[in-house]
Amino acid sequence: MRDKERVFQAAEALTAEGVAVTVTNVRERAGCSNATATKYLREWRDTKAAEDDARRTLPELPAAVSALVDRGLEALWGAAVEVARAEHEAAVAASDEALAAVVGEADTLAARVDEADAELAQFRALLETAREHARSAQDERDAAEEARADAAASAARLEGELAAGRLTLDALRDELASERARATAAERARSEAESARAQADGAAVGLRESLTDVRGALEAARADVAQANRDRAAAETARATSEASVARLEGELSASRDALETARGQASEAEQARVAAIAGQAQAEGTAAGLREALSAATSAATAMAEAGAKA
Repeated sequence: MRDKERVFQAAEALTAEGVAVTVTNVRERAGCSNATATKYLREWRDTKAAEDDARRTLPELPAAVSALVDRGLEALWGAAVEVARAEHEAAVAASDEALAAVVGEADTLAARVDEADAELAQFRALLETAREHARSAQDERDAAEEARADAAASAARLEGELAAGRLTLDALRDELASERARATAAERARSEAESARAQADGAAVGLRESLTDVRGALEAARADVAQANRDRAAAETARATSEASVARLEGELSASRDALETARGQASEAEQARVAAIAGQAQAEGTAAGLREALSAATSAATAMAEAGAKA
């Protein structure tokens, strides 16, 4: 069905229902746009106005009026009809003018309504687009918030691992410092042991040299005693004294040998501890002093025996 027929049917139906025939009512009843309703509603009104004009033409005179006409009142009726027609035409003209003004305003309003509908459709499209953007922005914001939470958790985990690593590093540094201190102490102890061993070796060498001197002196004393034994009987006393001195020197020599062995043991122990090495060195020095005294006594005894032999 065409738009015109729908508008006309809607207008007729509204008229039959006693409802005001307006552009809005016709548009809603016909299901068309404001412009279409305004256009064809104007035609419908023009058609209805023409039909009303046709019905308002001078009607056929009733029988009574004909009788009056016959009586010479036809002129009066005609005048009355003309007056009524003139008044009606004036009213129709005013009504048409008002209707034209109203129709013009209705057309303008219909055009504005159509524009408003178009703008409303655009606004609805823009609103839907904005809603889509808002939903996308919300999704992106949610994703960003989730990423931020993950980043915060990762940062906290890394901070914990870094703190644990720092504690481990500090512990390793402390352990390294302790190891270095122990290594330094061990090196110092080794150096001190080496020094003590060197001192003990020196003391042992001195003792060996002293022992050699004592042996030489002993051999000389024995030669002097043999020479004194071949002397006269007066030398027996000096010989006995010399033999006693030799026995004493041999005892001191044995003591010197024991002291030497002790010094060697002490020198061996000095490699393990500096204090023991110092004690061994002191003991070795004491022994050496005793040997020197014994050597001096033996030398003095040999000199005395030689002098006694010479006197005899």
